[in-house]
Amino acid sequence: MADDSPAWYVTSALSALAAYENAEALRYQGRSISYRELLATVHRTARFLERRGLRRGQGIVLVSRNRPEAFAIRLAAHLLGLRYTPVFPDTVADADGLRHLLTDAQATALVSDLEIGPVADLARSAGVPLVFSLVDLMAVAEGESDEPVPVRTEEGDIARILYTGGTTGRPKGVPATFAGLGASTKAWAASAGSAGSLPEGTRFLLTTPFAHGSGDAALNTLRLGASVEIMDGFDPAEFVAAVHDAPAAITYLYPSWLYRLLDHTEATGADLTSLKFVMYGSSPIAPARLRQALERLGPGLMQTYATTEAPAIATLQPADHAAALTGRPELLASVGRPMPGVTVTLRRTDGTTPPPGEVGEVCVQGPGVMTEYWNRPDDLRQTVLPDGRLRTGDLGRFDDGYLYLVGRLKDMIIVDGYNHYAGTIEDVLTEHPAVREAAVIGVPDERTGEAIHAFVTVRPPGITPDTLRAWASDHLPTDAVPITITVLDDLPLTPLGKPDKKALRARAASTTRSAMTET
Repeated sequence: MADDSPAWYVTSALSALAAYENAEALRYQGRSISYRELLATVHRTARFLERRGLRRGQGIVLVSRNRPEAFAIRLAAHLLGLRYTPVFPDTVADADGLRHLLTDAQATALVSDLEIGPVADLARSAGVPLVFSLVDLMAVAEGESDEPVPVRTEEGDIARILYTGGTTGRPKGVPATFAGLGASTKAWAASAGSAGSLPEGTRFLLTTPFAHGSGDAALNTLRLGASVEIMDGFDPAEFVAAVHDAPAAITYLYPSWLYRLLDHTEATGADLTSLKFVMYGSSPIAPARLRQALERLGPGLMQTYATTEAPAIATLQPADHAAALTGRPELLASVGRPMPGVTVTLRRTDGTTPPPGEVGEVCVQGPGVMTEYWNRPDDLRQTVLPDGRLRTGDLGRFDDGYLYLVGRLKDMIIVDGYNHYAGTIEDVLTEHPAVREAAVIGVPDERTGEAIHAFVTVRPPGITPDTLRAWASDHLPTDAVPITITVLDDLPLTPLGKPDKKALRARAASTTRSAMTET
Protein backbone atom coordinates (compact mmCIF):
# COMPACT_ATOMS: atom_id res chain seq x y z
CA MET A 1 0.00 0.00 0.00
CA ALA A 2 1.37 3.41 -0.95
CA ASP A 3 2.31 5.76 1.87
CA ASP A 4 0.22 8.93 1.43
CA SER A 5 1.59 10.80 4.46
CA PRO A 6 3.43 14.10 3.88
CA ALA A 7 7.05 13.43 2.99
CA TRP A 8 9.34 13.75 6.03
CA TYR A 9 12.23 14.71 3.75
CA VAL A 10 10.33 17.87 2.78
CA THR A 11 8.56 18.73 6.02
CA SER A 12 11.76 18.36 8.05
CA ALA A 13 13.72 20.57 5.63
CA LEU A 14 11.08 23.31 5.76
CA SER A 15 10.95 23.04 9.56
CA ALA A 16 14.72 23.54 9.73
CA LEU A 17 14.52 26.65 7.54
CA ALA A 18 11.88 28.06 9.87
CA ALA A 19 13.77 27.12 13.05
CA TYR A 20 17.00 28.94 12.11
CA GLU A 21 15.22 31.92 10.53
CA ASN A 22 17.69 34.62 11.63
CA ALA A 23 20.88 32.72 10.79
CA GLU A 24 22.75 32.95 7.51
CA ALA A 25 21.70 30.14 5.19
CA LEU A 26 23.58 30.98 1.97
CA ARG A 27 26.52 33.15 1.00
CA TYR A 28 27.28 33.87 -2.64
CA GLN A 29 29.66 36.39 -4.17
CA GLY A 30 29.56 38.58 -1.06
CA ARG A 31 25.77 38.39 -0.67
CA SER A 32 24.26 36.86 2.48
CA ILE A 33 20.83 35.16 2.47
CA SER A 34 19.12 34.29 5.75
CA TYR A 35 17.10 31.17 6.45
CA ARG A 36 13.99 33.34 6.58
CA GLU A 37 14.74 34.82 3.14
CA LEU A 38 15.43 31.40 1.66
CA LEU A 39 12.20 29.96 3.04
CA ALA A 40 10.21 32.91 1.69
CA THR A 41 11.83 32.46 -1.73
CA VAL A 42 10.96 28.76 -1.72
CA HIS A 43 7.27 29.50 -1.11
CA ARG A 44 7.19 32.30 -3.69
CA THR A 45 8.85 30.04 -6.27
CA ALA A 46 6.50 27.15 -5.51
CA ARG A 47 3.48 29.43 -5.82
CA PHE A 48 4.71 30.76 -9.17
CA LEU A 49 5.37 27.27 -10.57
CA GLU A 50 1.97 26.08 -9.40
CA ARG A 51 0.28 29.13 -10.92
CA ARG A 52 1.95 28.29 -14.24
CA GLY A 53 0.24 24.89 -14.15
CA LEU A 54 2.85 22.55 -12.65
CA ARG A 55 1.33 19.83 -10.50
CA ARG A 56 2.44 16.94 -8.33
CA GLY A 57 3.97 14.11 -10.35
CA GLN A 58 5.14 16.23 -13.28
CA GLY A 59 8.79 16.60 -14.18
CA ILE A 60 10.98 19.68 -13.89
CA VAL A 61 14.59 19.86 -15.11
CA LEU A 62 17.01 22.47 -13.76
CA VAL A 63 20.17 23.20 -15.75
CA SER A 64 22.33 25.39 -13.56
CA ARG A 65 25.72 25.96 -12.09
CA ASN A 66 26.14 26.52 -8.37
CA ARG A 67 24.01 29.50 -7.38
CA PRO A 68 21.45 30.31 -4.65
CA GLU A 69 18.49 30.03 -7.00
CA ALA A 70 19.22 26.32 -7.44
CA PHE A 71 18.44 25.77 -3.75
CA ALA A 72 15.09 27.53 -4.06
CA ILE A 73 14.10 25.65 -7.22
CA ARG A 74 14.94 22.27 -5.72
CA LEU A 75 13.06 22.91 -2.48
CA ALA A 76 10.08 24.40 -4.31
CA ALA A 77 9.94 21.36 -6.60
CA HIS A 78 10.03 19.05 -3.57
CA LEU A 79 7.30 21.08 -1.87
CA LEU A 80 5.01 20.65 -4.89
CA GLY A 81 5.84 16.97 -5.39
CA LEU A 82 7.48 17.51 -8.78
CA ARG A 83 9.95 15.03 -10.24
CA TYR A 84 13.13 17.09 -9.98
CA THR A 85 16.11 16.47 -12.28
CA PRO A 86 19.21 18.64 -11.73
CA VAL A 87 21.76 18.97 -14.52
CA PHE A 88 25.18 20.57 -14.23
CA PRO A 89 25.93 22.17 -17.61
CA ASP A 90 29.36 20.54 -17.95
CA THR A 91 27.81 17.05 -17.79
CA VAL A 92 25.80 17.62 -20.98
CA ALA A 93 28.34 17.41 -23.77
CA ASP A 94 26.09 18.63 -26.56
CA ALA A 95 22.57 19.63 -27.50
CA ASP A 96 21.68 16.06 -28.40
CA GLY A 97 22.61 14.95 -24.89
CA LEU A 98 20.34 17.53 -23.28
CA ARG A 99 17.52 16.75 -25.73
CA HIS A 100 17.78 13.06 -24.80
CA LEU A 101 17.64 13.87 -21.11
CA LEU A 102 14.62 16.17 -21.45
CA THR A 103 12.76 13.60 -23.54
CA ASP A 104 13.67 10.67 -21.31
CA ALA A 105 12.76 12.51 -18.10
CA GLN A 106 9.37 13.44 -19.64
CA ALA A 107 9.88 16.99 -18.43
CA THR A 108 6.96 19.38 -18.24
CA ALA A 109 9.23 22.31 -17.44
CA LEU A 110 12.84 23.31 -18.01
CA VAL A 111 14.58 26.00 -15.95
CA SER A 112 17.99 27.03 -17.25
CA ASP A 113 20.71 29.56 -16.54
CA LEU A 114 22.15 28.99 -20.03
CA GLU A 115 21.44 31.34 -22.92
CA ILE A 116 17.71 30.84 -23.10
CA GLY A 117 17.06 31.21 -26.85
CA PRO A 118 18.85 28.08 -28.08
CA VAL A 119 17.75 26.16 -24.98
CA ALA A 120 14.09 27.06 -25.57
CA ASP A 121 14.27 25.82 -29.17
CA LEU A 122 15.89 22.60 -28.02
CA ALA A 123 13.30 22.11 -25.27
CA ARG A 124 10.44 22.59 -27.73
CA SER A 125 11.97 19.95 -30.00
CA ALA A 126 11.97 17.60 -26.97
CA GLY A 127 8.30 18.30 -26.29
CA VAL A 128 8.80 20.40 -23.15
CA PRO A 129 5.88 22.88 -22.89
CA LEU A 130 7.27 25.25 -20.23
CA VAL A 131 10.73 26.85 -20.49
CA PHE A 132 12.04 29.45 -18.05
CA SER A 133 15.20 31.47 -17.72
CA LEU A 134 16.38 30.91 -14.15
CA VAL A 135 17.08 34.60 -13.60
CA ASP A 136 13.77 35.72 -15.11
CA LEU A 137 11.78 33.11 -13.20
CA MET A 138 13.22 34.17 -9.86
CA ALA A 139 12.65 37.85 -10.65
CA VAL A 140 8.97 37.26 -11.48
CA ALA A 141 8.52 34.94 -8.49
CA GLU A 142 9.56 37.82 -6.21
CA GLY A 143 6.13 39.30 -6.86
CA GLU A 144 4.35 36.26 -5.42
CA SER A 145 3.14 35.97 -1.83
CA ASP A 146 5.50 34.27 0.61
CA GLU A 147 2.61 32.75 2.55
CA PRO A 148 3.37 29.04 3.11
CA VAL A 149 2.32 26.71 0.32
CA PRO A 150 0.92 23.44 1.73
CA VAL A 151 3.19 20.42 1.23
CA ARG A 152 1.78 18.56 -1.77
CA THR A 153 4.26 15.72 -1.53
CA GLU A 154 3.69 12.18 -0.24
CA GLU A 155 6.29 9.65 0.84
CA GLY A 156 5.78 7.36 -2.13
CA ASP A 157 6.12 10.10 -4.77
CA ILE A 158 9.19 10.23 -6.99
CA ALA A 159 11.31 13.06 -5.64
CA ARG A 160 13.95 13.26 -8.32
CA ILE A 161 15.55 11.53 -11.26
CA LEU A 162 19.35 11.66 -11.43
CA TYR A 163 21.17 10.54 -14.55
CA THR A 164 24.22 8.30 -14.67
CA GLY A 165 27.40 9.47 -16.34
CA GLY A 166 26.69 7.58 -19.57
CA THR A 167 30.23 6.18 -19.85
CA THR A 168 28.90 2.95 -21.39
CA GLY A 169 26.01 4.37 -23.42
CA ARG A 170 23.16 6.80 -23.01
CA PRO A 171 22.78 8.20 -19.46
CA LYS A 172 20.12 6.31 -17.51
CA GLY A 173 17.63 7.92 -15.16
CA VAL A 174 17.66 6.78 -11.54
CA PRO A 175 14.46 7.73 -9.71
CA ALA A 176 14.33 8.14 -5.92
CA THR A 177 11.20 8.47 -3.83
CA PHE A 178 10.85 10.94 -1.00
CA ALA A 179 10.81 7.97 1.38
CA GLY A 180 14.12 6.81 -0.12
CA LEU A 181 15.73 10.25 0.19
CA GLY A 182 14.51 10.46 3.76
CA ALA A 183 16.01 7.05 4.56
CA SER A 184 19.36 8.05 3.02
CA THR A 185 19.35 11.34 4.94
CA LYS A 186 18.74 9.51 8.22
CA ALA A 187 21.46 6.97 7.38
CA TRP A 188 23.96 9.75 6.73
CA ALA A 189 22.98 11.47 9.99
CA ALA A 190 23.37 8.25 11.97
CA SER A 191 26.70 7.52 10.31
CA ALA A 192 28.07 11.06 10.80
CA GLY A 193 27.80 10.81 14.59
CA SER A 194 29.66 13.66 16.25
CA ALA A 195 30.33 15.17 12.82
CA GLY A 196 26.60 15.89 12.69
CA SER A 197 26.90 18.57 15.40
CA LEU A 198 28.61 21.64 14.01
CA PRO A 199 30.29 24.47 15.94
CA GLU A 200 28.70 27.91 15.75
CA GLY A 201 29.65 29.86 12.65
CA THR A 202 30.35 26.77 10.55
CA ARG A 203 30.26 27.24 6.78
CA PHE A 204 29.95 24.47 4.24
CA LEU A 205 32.10 25.45 1.24
CA LEU A 206 30.16 24.16 -1.76
CA THR A 207 32.62 23.69 -4.61
CA THR A 208 31.47 20.50 -6.34
CA PRO A 209 28.23 20.68 -8.36
CA PHE A 210 25.02 21.20 -6.38
CA ALA A 211 23.40 19.01 -9.05
CA HIS A 212 25.34 16.02 -7.72
CA GLY A 213 26.12 14.60 -4.27
CA SER A 214 27.08 17.97 -2.82
CA GLY A 215 23.49 19.10 -3.20
CA ASP A 216 22.41 16.59 -0.59
CA ALA A 217 25.37 17.47 1.64
CA ALA A 218 24.56 21.18 1.41
CA LEU A 219 20.90 20.63 2.30
CA ASN A 220 21.93 18.43 5.22
CA THR A 221 24.13 21.30 6.39
CA LEU A 222 21.11 23.60 6.34
CA ARG A 223 19.21 21.06 8.43
CA LEU A 224 21.86 21.66 11.11
CA GLY A 225 21.60 25.44 11.03
CA ALA A 226 24.96 26.12 9.41
CA SER A 227 25.72 28.33 6.41
CA VAL A 228 26.53 27.26 2.87
CA GLU A 229 29.04 29.34 0.90
CA ILE A 230 28.39 28.73 -2.78
CA MET A 231 31.47 28.53 -4.98
CA ASP A 232 31.28 27.79 -8.70
CA GLY A 233 34.16 25.39 -9.19
CA PHE A 234 37.42 24.82 -7.35
CA ASP A 235 40.44 27.10 -7.34
CA PRO A 236 42.89 26.30 -4.51
CA ALA A 237 43.74 29.94 -3.79
CA GLU A 238 40.07 31.00 -3.70
CA PHE A 239 39.23 28.00 -1.55
CA VAL A 240 41.97 28.85 0.96
CA ALA A 241 40.71 32.45 1.10
CA ALA A 242 37.21 31.18 1.88
CA VAL A 243 38.63 28.94 4.62
CA HIS A 244 40.44 31.91 6.16
CA ASP A 245 37.22 33.95 6.13
CA ALA A 246 35.17 31.30 7.94
CA PRO A 247 35.16 30.82 11.73
CA ALA A 248 34.97 27.10 10.96
CA ALA A 249 34.79 25.52 7.49
CA ILE A 250 33.69 22.11 6.25
CA THR A 251 33.54 20.89 2.68
CA TYR A 252 33.19 18.02 0.24
CA LEU A 253 35.98 17.51 -2.32
CA TYR A 254 36.77 15.08 -5.07
CA PRO A 255 40.10 13.31 -4.39
CA SER A 256 41.70 15.07 -7.38
CA TRP A 257 40.71 18.43 -5.88
CA LEU A 258 42.01 17.41 -2.46
CA TYR A 259 45.35 16.63 -4.13
CA ARG A 260 45.38 20.11 -5.69
CA LEU A 261 44.67 21.65 -2.30
CA LEU A 262 47.52 19.70 -0.70
CA ASP A 263 49.93 20.68 -3.48
CA HIS A 264 48.86 24.34 -3.17
CA THR A 265 49.35 24.46 0.59
CA GLU A 266 52.70 22.67 0.27
CA ALA A 267 53.87 25.28 -2.24
CA THR A 268 52.47 28.33 -0.44
CA GLY A 269 52.42 27.32 3.23
CA ALA A 270 48.75 28.33 3.39
CA ASP A 271 47.10 27.95 6.78
CA LEU A 272 44.07 25.63 6.90
CA THR A 273 43.44 25.78 10.64
CA SER A 274 39.79 26.79 10.11
CA LEU A 275 39.10 23.77 7.88
CA LYS A 276 37.62 21.45 10.49
CA PHE A 277 36.04 18.67 8.46
CA VAL A 278 36.49 17.36 4.91
CA MET A 279 34.23 14.80 3.27
CA TYR A 280 35.63 13.26 0.11
CA GLY A 281 34.43 10.73 -2.43
CA SER A 282 33.16 10.15 -5.98
CA SER A 283 36.34 8.31 -6.98
CA PRO A 284 39.04 6.25 -5.22
CA ILE A 285 41.67 8.09 -3.21
CA ALA A 286 45.34 7.11 -3.24
CA PRO A 287 46.39 5.95 0.26
CA ALA A 288 49.67 7.86 -0.02
CA ARG A 289 47.85 11.12 -0.76
CA LEU A 290 45.31 10.43 2.00
CA ARG A 291 48.18 10.02 4.45
CA GLN A 292 49.45 13.46 3.37
CA ALA A 293 45.97 14.92 3.92
CA LEU A 294 45.83 13.49 7.44
CA GLU A 295 49.26 14.85 8.26
CA ARG A 296 48.29 18.26 6.87
CA LEU A 297 44.68 18.55 8.03
CA GLY A 298 44.38 16.20 10.99
CA PRO A 299 41.88 13.35 11.37
CA GLY A 300 38.77 15.41 10.54
CA LEU A 301 38.14 13.58 7.29
CA MET A 302 35.32 11.28 6.23
CA GLN A 303 35.21 9.23 3.06
CA THR A 304 31.80 8.60 1.54
CA TYR A 305 31.17 5.67 -0.78
CA ALA A 306 28.01 5.92 -2.84
CA THR A 307 26.70 5.59 -6.38
CA THR A 308 23.89 7.27 -8.28
CA GLU A 309 21.87 4.08 -7.80
CA ALA A 310 22.77 3.72 -4.11
CA PRO A 311 23.32 7.16 -2.52
CA ALA A 312 24.40 5.78 0.87
CA ILE A 313 26.67 2.72 1.04
CA ALA A 314 29.65 3.11 3.39
CA THR A 315 31.75 5.67 5.26
CA LEU A 316 35.29 5.77 6.60
CA GLN A 317 34.89 7.81 9.76
CA PRO A 318 37.28 10.34 11.34
CA ALA A 319 38.07 7.77 14.05
CA ASP A 320 39.10 5.32 11.31
CA HIS A 321 41.38 7.94 9.79
CA ALA A 322 42.97 8.54 13.19
CA ALA A 323 43.45 4.79 13.67
CA ALA A 324 45.18 4.63 10.28
CA LEU A 325 47.93 6.89 11.63
CA THR A 326 48.31 5.06 14.94
CA GLY A 327 48.62 1.41 14.02
CA ARG A 328 46.16 0.50 11.25
CA PRO A 329 47.63 1.98 8.04
CA GLU A 330 45.69 -0.50 5.92
CA LEU A 331 42.54 1.54 6.62
CA LEU A 332 43.86 4.24 4.30
CA ALA A 333 42.86 1.92 1.43
CA SER A 334 39.36 1.25 2.77
CA VAL A 335 36.05 2.98 1.99
CA GLY A 336 34.84 2.13 5.49
CA ARG A 337 31.96 0.18 6.98
CA PRO A 338 28.41 -0.06 5.61
CA MET A 339 26.06 2.67 6.81
CA PRO A 340 23.26 1.91 9.29
CA GLY A 341 20.43 0.06 7.56
CA VAL A 342 22.58 -0.81 4.52
CA THR A 343 23.64 -4.38 3.73
CA VAL A 344 26.72 -4.88 1.57
CA THR A 345 27.64 -8.31 0.17
CA LEU A 346 30.12 -9.57 -2.41
CA ARG A 347 29.32 -11.73 -5.42
CA ARG A 348 31.54 -13.69 -7.77
CA THR A 349 30.85 -13.81 -11.50
CA ASP A 350 29.30 -17.27 -11.04
CA GLY A 351 26.87 -15.89 -8.46
CA THR A 352 28.55 -17.41 -5.41
CA THR A 353 29.88 -15.53 -2.36
CA PRO A 354 33.68 -15.31 -2.10
CA PRO A 355 35.34 -16.33 1.18
CA PRO A 356 36.58 -13.55 3.50
CA GLY A 357 39.45 -11.58 2.02
CA GLU A 358 38.73 -12.52 -1.59
CA VAL A 359 37.39 -10.17 -4.25
CA GLY A 360 33.83 -10.02 -5.53
CA GLU A 361 31.41 -7.51 -7.01
CA VAL A 362 29.92 -5.18 -4.39
CA CYS A 363 26.14 -5.62 -4.05
CA VAL A 364 23.96 -3.37 -1.91
CA GLN A 365 20.54 -3.53 -0.25
CA GLY A 366 18.89 -0.76 1.76
CA PRO A 367 15.94 1.61 1.89
CA GLY A 368 17.63 4.27 -0.26
CA VAL A 369 18.78 1.89 -2.99
CA MET A 370 17.32 2.26 -6.49
CA THR A 371 14.46 -0.05 -7.35
CA GLU A 372 14.18 0.86 -11.04
CA TYR A 373 15.77 2.70 -13.93
CA TRP A 374 13.43 5.29 -15.37
CA ASN A 375 11.66 3.62 -18.33
CA ARG A 376 14.39 0.96 -18.68
CA PRO A 377 13.17 -2.39 -17.31
CA ASP A 378 15.72 -4.38 -19.31
CA ASP A 379 18.62 -2.43 -17.81
CA LEU A 380 17.15 -3.01 -14.36
CA ARG A 381 17.22 -6.78 -14.82
CA GLN A 382 20.94 -6.54 -15.59
CA THR A 383 21.64 -4.43 -12.50
CA VAL A 384 19.32 -5.71 -9.76
CA LEU A 385 19.52 -9.40 -8.81
CA PRO A 386 16.35 -11.46 -8.23
CA ASP A 387 16.85 -11.18 -4.47
CA GLY A 388 16.82 -7.37 -4.67
CA ARG A 389 20.55 -6.74 -4.37
CA LEU A 390 21.92 -3.92 -6.52
CA ARG A 391 25.08 -4.71 -8.48
CA THR A 392 27.36 -1.67 -8.25
CA GLY A 393 29.95 -2.76 -10.81
CA ASP A 394 32.65 -2.16 -8.18
CA LEU A 395 35.02 -4.92 -7.10
CA GLY A 396 35.95 -5.19 -3.44
CA ARG A 397 36.86 -7.36 -0.50
CA PHE A 398 36.05 -7.32 3.21
CA ASP A 399 38.55 -7.39 6.06
CA ASP A 400 37.46 -7.01 9.70
CA GLY A 401 34.18 -5.46 8.61
CA TYR A 402 35.84 -2.83 6.40
CA LEU A 403 35.22 -2.73 2.66
CA TYR A 404 38.19 -2.31 0.32
CA LEU A 405 37.57 -1.47 -3.33
CA VAL A 406 40.09 -2.70 -5.89
CA GLY A 407 38.55 -1.28 -9.06
CA ARG A 408 35.62 -1.41 -11.40
CA LEU A 409 34.45 -4.70 -12.88
CA LYS A 410 34.79 -3.17 -16.34
CA ASP A 411 38.32 -1.98 -15.41
CA MET A 412 39.62 -5.42 -14.40
CA ILE A 413 42.58 -6.17 -16.67
CA ILE A 414 43.21 -9.79 -17.65
CA VAL A 415 46.83 -10.37 -18.64
CA ASP A 416 47.70 -13.89 -19.80
CA GLY A 417 44.65 -15.19 -17.93
CA TYR A 418 45.46 -13.45 -14.63
CA ASN A 419 43.14 -10.82 -13.15
CA HIS A 420 44.66 -7.48 -12.19
CA TYR A 421 42.87 -4.58 -10.56
CA ALA A 422 43.51 -1.01 -11.65
CA GLY A 423 43.10 0.39 -8.13
CA THR A 424 45.85 -1.78 -6.68
CA ILE A 425 48.33 -0.74 -9.37
CA GLU A 426 47.37 2.94 -9.04
CA ASP A 427 47.97 2.79 -5.29
CA VAL A 428 51.46 1.36 -5.82
CA LEU A 429 52.35 4.06 -8.34
CA THR A 430 51.18 6.89 -6.08
CA GLU A 431 53.27 5.51 -3.23
CA HIS A 432 56.28 6.82 -5.15
CA PRO A 433 57.09 10.26 -3.66
CA ALA A 434 57.32 11.87 -7.13
CA VAL A 435 53.84 10.80 -8.28
CA ARG A 436 50.81 13.03 -7.66
CA GLU A 437 48.12 10.97 -9.38
CA ALA A 438 47.87 7.76 -11.38
CA ALA A 439 45.27 6.15 -13.62
CA VAL A 440 45.62 2.64 -15.01
CA ILE A 441 43.79 1.14 -17.97
CA GLY A 442 43.85 -2.07 -19.99
CA VAL A 443 43.90 -2.17 -23.78
CA PRO A 444 43.70 -5.14 -26.16
CA ASP A 445 47.00 -6.90 -26.80
CA GLU A 446 47.61 -9.60 -29.40
CA ARG A 447 50.13 -11.43 -27.21
CA THR A 448 48.62 -11.29 -23.69
CA GLY A 449 44.95 -10.57 -24.36
CA GLU A 450 45.16 -7.26 -22.53
CA ALA A 451 48.06 -5.01 -21.59
CA ILE A 452 48.36 -2.59 -18.68
CA HIS A 453 49.01 1.07 -19.39
CA ALA A 454 49.48 3.78 -16.75
CA PHE A 455 49.17 7.55 -16.87
CA VAL A 456 50.67 9.68 -14.09
CA THR A 457 51.18 13.28 -13.05
CA VAL A 458 54.37 14.03 -11.15
CA ARG A 459 55.98 16.58 -8.87
CA PRO A 460 58.97 18.64 -10.05
CA PRO A 461 61.63 17.80 -11.06
CA GLY A 462 59.75 14.77 -12.32
CA ILE A 463 60.66 11.17 -12.95
CA THR A 464 61.25 9.08 -16.05
CA PRO A 465 58.84 6.30 -17.02
CA ASP A 466 61.68 3.76 -16.88
CA THR A 467 62.48 4.70 -13.28
CA LEU A 468 58.82 4.47 -12.35
CA ARG A 469 58.49 1.07 -14.06
CA ALA A 470 61.45 -0.11 -11.99
CA TRP A 471 59.63 1.07 -8.86
CA ALA A 472 56.50 -0.80 -9.94
CA SER A 473 58.58 -3.94 -10.62
CA ASP A 474 59.77 -3.89 -7.01
CA HIS A 475 56.20 -3.72 -5.65
CA LEU A 476 54.01 -5.64 -8.10
CA PRO A 477 53.93 -9.08 -9.75
CA THR A 478 55.73 -9.07 -13.07
CA ASP A 479 52.58 -9.27 -15.21
CA ALA A 480 50.97 -6.41 -13.22
CA VAL A 481 53.72 -3.93 -14.09
CA PRO A 482 52.47 -1.44 -16.71
CA ILE A 483 54.11 -1.99 -20.08
CA THR A 484 54.00 1.77 -20.64
CA ILE A 485 53.84 4.75 -18.32
CA THR A 486 52.90 8.13 -19.75
CA VAL A 487 53.59 11.34 -17.84
CA LEU A 488 50.87 13.98 -18.29
CA ASP A 489 50.58 17.53 -16.99
CA ASP A 490 47.07 16.68 -15.72
CA LEU A 491 44.84 13.65 -15.87
CA PRO A 492 41.65 14.21 -17.88
CA LEU A 493 38.69 14.27 -15.52
CA THR A 494 34.97 13.72 -15.95
CA PRO A 495 32.62 16.49 -14.73
CA LEU A 496 32.27 14.43 -11.53
CA GLY A 497 35.99 14.69 -10.78
CA LYS A 498 36.88 11.11 -11.74
CA PRO A 499 39.82 10.22 -13.99
CA ASP A 500 38.34 9.98 -17.48
CA LYS A 501 39.42 6.48 -18.42
CA LYS A 502 37.37 6.56 -21.60
CA ALA A 503 39.56 9.44 -22.80
CA LEU A 504 42.70 7.63 -21.66
CA ARG A 505 41.70 4.46 -23.52
CA ALA A 506 41.13 6.50 -26.66
CA ARG A 507 44.57 8.06 -26.24
CA ALA A 508 46.20 4.68 -25.69
CA ALA A 509 44.45 3.19 -28.71
CA SER A 510 45.71 5.96 -30.99
CA THR A 511 49.26 6.16 -29.72
CA THR A 512 52.16 3.84 -30.46
CA ARG A 513 53.89 2.11 -27.59
CA SER A 514 57.18 3.94 -28.22
CA ALA A 515 55.46 7.32 -28.25
CA MET A 516 53.63 6.59 -25.03
CA THR A 517 56.87 6.11 -23.12
CA GLU A 518 58.03 9.61 -23.94
CA THR A 519 57.57 12.34 -21.34
